[in-house]
Amino acid sequence: MLDVLKAQEFQESKIEDEPILGRVLVFPGGRIQPLTYFERLMLTLRLTDAKKLEGAYLKKLAKA
Repeated sequence: MLDVLKAQEFQESKIEDEPILGRVLVFPGGRIQPLTYFERLMLTLRLTDAKKLEGAYLKKLAKA
């Protein structure tokens, strides 16, 4: 039963440090979104997180 639950875990977006791009948002599907200076500043000040940034980027994609 526990093996089934582990296989169905929901993956979340996360913030990672890339060697060339710096801090990036990595979506569950593997897509990488470089962050703007303002977004990096907001992360440093802990005013936003990966989940909020993911929502903002998905809204932008829905409008396009």
